[in-house]
Amino acid sequence: MQVCKAFARVAKKHLPNTFIYFIVFVVLLIVMSANASSTSGKQFQVSAVNLCIFDNDNSEASQALTAYLSSLHHIVSLPSADRDTLQDNMYYYQIDYVLTIPAGFEEKITSQTTRGLLKTSKRKDSCSGYFVDQQIDNYVHALLLYVKSGVPVSDAITYTQNSLDDVPEVTSVSFSNTTKSKNSRMYYFFQYFPYIILMMLLEGLSPVLMAFCKPLMKTRISCGALPQSRVSLQLGLGCLIYVFLWWIGFLGIAAVIYGPSQLFSQSGCLCILNSAVFLLIATAIALLLGAFPMDYNRINMIANILGLGMSFLCGIFVPQAFLGNTVLAIGRFLPAYWYVRITNMFGWYANDVFSASTYWMCIGIQLLFFVALFAVYLCVNRQKSRQKA
Repeated sequence: MQVCKAFARVAKKHLPNTFIYFIVFVVLLIVMSANASSTSGKQFQVSAVNLCIFDNDNSEASQALTAYLSSLHHIVSLPSADRDTLQDNMYYYQIDYVLTIPAGFEEKITSQTTRGLLKTSKRKDSCSGYFVDQQIDNYVHALLLYVKSGVPVSDAITYTQNSLDDVPEVTSVSFSNTTKSKNSRMYYFFQYFPYIILMMLLEGLSPVLMAFCKPLMKTRISCGALPQSRVSLQLGLGCLIYVFLWWIGFLGIAAVIYGPSQLFSQSGCLCILNSAVFLLIATAIALLLGAFPMDYNRINMIANILGLGMSFLCGIFVPQAFLGNTVLAIGRFLPAYWYVRITNMFGWYANDVFSASTYWMCIGIQLLFFVALFAVYLCVNRQKSRQKA
């Protein structure tokens, strides 16, 4: 086992570089998991906004709409409706939403005209503004529906108010009992695992393999009594032990943070299998990079390009639901995309629903990536051996 011992000595020299990534990952994992546990129980809460209404119609219909919104939100009065005044009040968070009811609003309702009924303006960074849009749309559509059925406007206003009053009031929506919310804390571990393990193996395993590819090291090994097959076997064994220990270390940290019952649940075991498959892919990439001799600065540059590029294109740092079609089309040619497709099935803010066929399809595609990368590594390694022979 001389080669394995030499492998351990060389790997020990590069341990600080990989251990830094491990510590940073654990710290971020604890912080993000704590944040997820405090926010995943209640994801949406209805709240009143500061609403400014300019009624230029002053009709029965416009006054009814104003009264309806006044019962739901805080009405703020402004002296004028000029653009500068509205922008200043929005900038200083005095108002969140502006509704202008133009003259002829009731006439358009009576004639069943929907074009140009209302003018609205809201803060772009306020989600509540879009909820106010929905409330106004519901009121106007209900009013138009009664008018289209032949009901006079005065009666339509009464019926609309009664129908809206019959809707159950919901002040908050809780997702704490859903399956995805239970996995929200553990989701972060598996979501960022590909980036960390890829960076650690590229900067920890690849330099070790490059050290054994140096001419002096290969000459010293060839002078020994071990045949080349035994050398390759022990070197491969050292790689497997190195990768397996880091993976077990990550799972151990996850078991401590989330508990064995959650980590080794049905969804947790499926995520563990997914991480093991991507671990093979990261190992194959590290082996392929280690077949080309280069200095550490160049290794670090390539590792950052691969790690960060794959993370941004495949949905590790930015959820796939927020990525454009072009980015997703490029990400499909990278293995991390299919890894993230699986984690999306268990994440609380992803829309993907778990499907066994989709899960095993993503696992199979990742295995194809591993076979392809490992085959390229074997071809490169054999070609270099022939050239030296």
